[in-house]
Amino acid sequence: MIRFENVSKSYKQQKVVSDVSFTINDHELVVLIGPSGCGKTTMLKMINRLTNPTSGRILINEEDIRNRSEVEHRKSIGYVIQSIGLFPHMTIRQNIEIIPRLQGKNKDEILQKSRELMQMVGLDPDLYFDRYPYQLSGGQQQRVGVARAFACDPDIILMDEPFSALDPLTRLQLQDELADLQTKMKKTIVFVTHDMDEAVKIADRICIINEGQIVQYDTVEEIMKHPANEFVAEFVGRNRIWTSPEYIYAKDIMVKNPVCVSPSTSLFRCMERMRMYKVDSLFVVDSEKQLLGLVQAKMIQTQANTSIPVSEIMHKDIDGIGPDTNIVEILQKVSEKGINTIPVVDERHVLVGLITKSSLLTTLSHQYLDTSEVV
Repeated sequence: MIRFENVSKSYKQQKVVSDVSFTINDHELVVLIGPSGCGKTTMLKMINRLTNPTSGRILINEEDIRNRSEVEHRKSIGYVIQSIGLFPHMTIRQNIEIIPRLQGKNKDEILQKSRELMQMVGLDPDLYFDRYPYQLSGGQQQRVGVARAFACDPDIILMDEPFSALDPLTRLQLQDELADLQTKMKKTIVFVTHDMDEAVKIADRICIINEGQIVQYDTVEEIMKHPANEFVAEFVGRNRIWTSPEYIYAKDIMVKNPVCVSPSTSLFRCMERMRMYKVDSLFVVDSEKQLLGLVQAKMIQTQANTSIPVSEIMHKDIDGIGPDTNIVEILQKVSEKGINTIPVVDERHVLVGLITKSSLLTTLSHQYLDTSEVV
């Protein structure tokens, strides 16, 4: 765990980081993001003791990092930078193994680990081990840089805009590979970027910084749905949620109080209720609001006797969805089943909401509007 406690950093009279406090939990990938000059790289460098706070302190696993030897501290942390930083006079294997060798680890174990890491970043060790950095493409070099950062099996890895100099396709590939590596290796990764698309793709949590202060620190979903202020809304992009529609759930867009009747309600009273609420269907629920069925106006209109209870004609086999079903899955269900009304039920099959084609269209239309004008 990494914890900043009232950390500030000044260069001469200019304060670059101002009274920052936040915690990065073990095994999280946290992205530091903000405009150029906001202090994000300075914060990263302070974790590695490449620069020290003017005031406040940084703790790793409850230990103040100033109490540790700078050299030993840096050896224990993986570090990947934009310019890659491979030693040009060393082979790829030598570059990857430099820190483990300095740490005096067993040579056979180092070799086995190096081969595993090369394969994990998509490079054949037999093909690339004896090459020099100049013989690799930029994307290949950055893969080696990532492998080297993992080589000493650090708990913490710092990454300072590692993919920003790469072409878009290679960058997307490396983002995917980093996400896969993190799933397997479960490291604590602090990643600096200026690209919100990159942050959304890889982060567990995002720390948005402006003028040396944290403006919002939260999950990707919360930041996209509930920006803390105007700066965050503008920086993230007001319609950013539409680049990740998997974060839009049924519970976010459902009608929360659908019109219901009990199974003993007569068809006549069902029709009256439909007229009153201007709907063409009703959900049938028991006293605990558990969903039993659905009745539509066209079903009642074919009945000669409207005094019978709705339970005798209602549809009982109804496709429901859970509150955490995302909008992509909802749209797929609507398309496949050709249905206009979808009940939202919890784990006890209690009716908690309703999705209609109308509510879907209203939600989808928001991506084309200035959300500041949408009520």
